[in-house]
Amino acid sequence: MLGYRSFHLDSVRHYQSLEEIEKLVGAAADLGFNKFHWHLTDDQGWRFESKVFPALNAAAVRPRSDFGKTREEAPYGRVYTREEMRRIVAFCAGRGVDVVPEFEMPGHASALLSVFPELSCTGAPVQIKTRQGIFKDVLCPAKEKTFEVVTALLDEFLDVFPGEYIHVGGDETPRASWKACPDCRRYMKEHGLRTFDEYQGDFMNRIVEHLERHGRRAVVWNEAARGGNLDRRAVLQCWKEGERASVRFVNGGGKAILSPFSRCYLDYDYSITPLNRVYETRPTLPGLTKEGQKNVLGLEACLWTEFITDDQTLERLAFPRLIAAAAAAKGENGRPYEAFLEEVRRVREERPDLAFADEALWTQPRLRVVPGWLKYVRDHVSVGFLKEQIP
Repeated sequence: MLGYRSFHLDSVRHYQSLEEIEKLVGAAADLGFNKFHWHLTDDQGWRFESKVFPALNAAAVRPRSDFGKTREEAPYGRVYTREEMRRIVAFCAGRGVDVVPEFEMPGHASALLSVFPELSCTGAPVQIKTRQGIFKDVLCPAKEKTFEVVTALLDEFLDVFPGEYIHVGGDETPRASWKACPDCRRYMKEHGLRTFDEYQGDFMNRIVEHLERHGRRAVVWNEAARGGNLDRRAVLQCWKEGERASVRFVNGGGKAILSPFSRCYLDYDYSITPLNRVYETRPTLPGLTKEGQKNVLGLEACLWTEFITDDQTLERLAFPRLIAAAAAAKGENGRPYEAFLEEVRRVREERPDLAFADEALWTQPRLRVVPGWLKYVRDHVSVGFLKEQIP
């Protein structure tokens, strides 16, 4: 059994009520999960109530939502107050679950930069994003004010969330702004950083060090290891598969959490990631040595909510696949699949309050993956989205 058994919920793109979060946490705890990774900041909103920078709370509301091909003109969003977040922490603690909050940086920072544009390379105004995607608006690591603001906010997170782990992002960070920024280039030269991957590693290391001084441990997405200089006190969360830098990091003594998107991203349709595929998940990376395998702390199943706007859809995507992810994390997925299905049916009967996907969707052949992806693209990829993704 892995010691770190986690499920992730994105409350930025679409947020959930406290009651729904508690419902999911309770169900996950019953399955054996002991970590709740709560995604609270991103391009499309800022959900953490800040007392130090109260103006930032307005960044919880985006002017509209146009994820995929669906457009909603009404403003959307709210912060979770300190009291609400502490309620979730207490609820989780009562069920043996630690909350791992996520503060995304240096990319996925549009909401933060909408209030603090001076933390970007250009200082130009930044808009909160209204659709999914990867955006050029990133923090400028060369500016000392960036670290002053970020660490002050991190300290607020530490005050609300008492757990050992704090997730600080590190994924999907475009380099265009850094390449054009004289401050970034000067910083790189002064610190002997040869590549922008090393530059990002240096940025993350400063964050890792700050958290270490407070007795906490940083978790970062695995793109942050590409520079080869990531502090091994960080825990690498591996969602991108086939990353050689991640394997080197873990074989070299760094700790890792695995959440391969082809098996553990539960927001995809069942045709793309069916129950049987999740059940077959093994907590390893190709290329890990025997010693490297010992550095795998755990497994995490993720739910991103760009296209999940209501609780019923959220639950149907989570269940029953979260049961399979729990079995994989506990090392209980060696039983015949049919025996596992009987357990799933039993859980469904015991939890009539949870919305389960129709059983006809659970098990899918590999041949369904290609048409599943084609349907995903048809339903969710718009011309506007493609235009925003072109540098």
